[in-house]
Amino acid sequence: MTTRTNDFWLIQNRQAANEYMDKVSQESEFTAHHKGFTKVPHKIHRCYGLSQYEKLILIDLIAYMSDKAQCYPTHEMIARNVGSSSKTIERHIKDLADKKLILVSQGKNNTYYLLNYLHCHPYLLMSEKTHEFIGSVRKQVHERELTLWAQGIVKREEYRAFTAKIQRLNERRLPMDKFAEKEILDSYAQFLRTELDKRFPLDVNGQK
Repeated sequence: MTTRTNDFWLIQNRQAANEYMDKVSQESEFTAHHKGFTKVPHKIHRCYGLSQYEKLILIDLIAYMSDKAQCYPTHEMIARNVGSSSKTIERHIKDLADKKLILVSQGKNNTYYLLNYLHCHPYLLMSEKTHEFIGSVRKQVHERELTLWAQGIVKREEYRAFTAKIQRLNERRLPMDKFAEKEILDSYAQFLRTELDKRFPLDVNGQK
């Protein structure tokens, strides 16, 4: 990248992003109010099935928890951080609780907790399987068309039904259900393949 010498903000950073973000988080020459950063798995901030506000709020709650297992920010605090109204925050916190991504203890200031076994949460498993499938076919289909197709898939009743199956499995797990998630996700992957083939059939040259 070519820049003029007075383009202070346009000088290219050459450090690895994680290392550079650590440096940015610790910088306190001008202000020391926010130091540190939030560790968030890709499977959360890239999760299909969560709205933009749900992701932002969940990440903000994780940031408030930091090295603790709970936090208790007010709706107004979260609203200022994510740039929305407190009513919007209240609504999406309820959605996150309904989706069993957080636990909320009601009080003067709500206390928030993450749930155990979040790594095998139905929303995360379904989202990751979707990303996995898209990664396997993205060179076969025009990328914009693939994006629109995927966005449509996660809004369909079948997607919600597969998610609900995994949810029921977690609520009433039996010893013989050890590999049940894999069976459900494999069935979902087959559904994706069938739907993709219907949406993008092969032409006479065998190309989608």
